[in-house]
Amino acid sequence: MTTRSGPVTPGSDLISVVTIDIDKAVEDAFNVWYERHIRDVVACPGWLRATRYRCLDGEPRYMSVYDIAGPEFAAYGSVADWPDEFKRFQEAGYEEFWPHVEGYRARTYERISQVSQGDAPA
Repeated sequence: MTTRSGPVTPGSDLISVVTIDIDKAVEDAFNVWYERHIRDVVACPGWLRATRYRCLDGEPRYMSVYDIAGPEFAAYGSVADWPDEFKRFQEAGYEEFWPHVEGYRARTYERISQVSQGDAPA
């Protein structure tokens, strides 16, 4: 497949997107923990970058986007199927906050196109 910005290679340009709402009573502590957590994630092979966002106009309140080097590094499906290293730090911390989580979703996406401002018609 080719887009206006160039070729897109299937199986590359993956991201993992995590969205979460957390009880305001533990939100500050959760954010301190999550900043450590994303550093653990990007220390794993193939997990290149983590970017966190806070929603300004609704829910879910937080979103994290992780850039992944390829499908062989992605954490698909159930946590039980993830590599042991991922399971270890996923459970370390979430177990404390899990009772306060009001919404959680994790999905892996493959880029299918990209358009930049310079690509737009004049």
